[in-house]
Amino acid sequence: MSITDAFEKAFVRKHEKGWEKIYVIVDIHDTILHACYDKGESYDYFPFAKEALQMMSSRDDICLILWSGSPIEILKTYRDRFAVDGILFEYINENPEVENSAFQDFDKKLYFNVGIDDRFGFEPEKDWEQVTEALFAK
Repeated sequence: MSITDAFEKAFVRKHEKGWEKIYVIVDIHDTILHACYDKGESYDYFPFAKEALQMMSSRDDICLILWSGSPIEILKTYRDRFAVDGILFEYINENPEVENSAFQDFDKKLYFNVGIDDRFGFEPEKDWEQVTEALFAK
């Protein structure tokens, strides 16, 4: 499934279910930013990543969740730095807005509608532009 299809499916489902918003998890390294594991932190965004994330941040119908295996203190620093660029992550590695039910247990797996991560097959060099185009269509 392409990233455009994932957003389309999420928005259709949102409409059908009467939800207020969709939840989008986003990885940092090799997804938003070029990885810089041995050189110290840098904010070298992939093309269109910053713009797409700013667009999502400005919408009331999207909740952004930072999704990363980095230590929490480092993630808080990233979240604060992204906020300076107009990118607002509501949560880090959690989604407390969706509760467990008789058929769903989110204690160890957070709920989300769209996942943006290079390990999910997201190709940042080309897919961020598609995200931007999908958001313009909505």
